[in-house]
Amino acid sequence: MKTYTTKDFYLTVLLMCNDFELIGSEKKKNGVHFNLNNYNDEILRNLIDQFINMEALINMSLMVKNTALLRKELDKYKN
Repeated sequence: MKTYTTKDFYLTVLLMCNDFELIGSEKKKNGVHFNLNNYNDEILRNLIDQFINMEALINMSLMVKNTALLRKELDKYKN
């Protein structure tokens, strides 16, 4: 059985919710790594794509919100 290793906790949770089995975790110098059984490469790839798209959407939403706040602050100092 192949394994997949990630440092991202939220990705690990998403994979576990989709029937990927957590083998264990190991603490390394640069953080905790989660090891999961990879029983299907295509499903894994699709879930990772879905996760990246969700992250991008959230980041874009935060950027738009922060841009609006910055515009509002800059408008206070217009002559």
